[in-house]
Amino acid sequence: MPKFLMKINFLQKVLLIAALLGLTFLYGHYERKQFYGASDGALSAPVLKELPDFTVIGSNPVVEIKSKDFLAGSSGAFVHIWGTWCGPCEKEMPEFLQYATRVQDTGVKFLLVAVNDEEVKIKKFLTRFPNIPKNVTFAIDKENRVMDQLGTLKVPETFLFNSTGKHINKFIGPQDWLAESYVTRLSFWLNDQKVDDRKIETH
Repeated sequence: MPKFLMKINFLQKVLLIAALLGLTFLYGHYERKQFYGASDGALSAPVLKELPDFTVIGSNPVVEIKSKDFLAGSSGAFVHIWGTWCGPCEKEMPEFLQYATRVQDTGVKFLLVAVNDEEVKIKKFLTRFPNIPKNVTFAIDKENRVMDQLGTLKVPETFLFNSTGKHINKFIGPQDWLAESYVTRLSFWLNDQKVDDRKIETH
């Protein structure tokens, strides 16, 4: 084979490899955006100190839910950010709901906010869980603002607030919610008298 043809074939291989690498990078970027959320506003968000004011739409019944109203009368609240499109969220959900059942007597509430999602997909997802705990409320953030207000890009991510709205704990990514420590430490998280002097934990 003539040398110039060999050079052409080599160049074609190089261009093909470069094209494949480029497509891989673009696909990875797309997947990352889907997983971490479409908004970039949370990058510059301040450190979360308390439960922000936001309004989401409940899934069952379909009503407006204001964050501060949801917290009222409880011993504290978990705000869980998730999505039906998120694999880790889907895998974590059964254990998270079991955890909510276990701590129901403490008076803590759970607000599970779906982001970058659709109502029809949420309703279909919830058919897997016919016995949702009474202290759990599913909702959708139609305006996609809650992630920015909480200062996060990731899902799943869970925030714990005490009865006054003080942010006292943050759980990054999927958790082992059935671990006994999550049950035994909840009382400490919610009732520690020195909560104002204690640094926010992350898990």
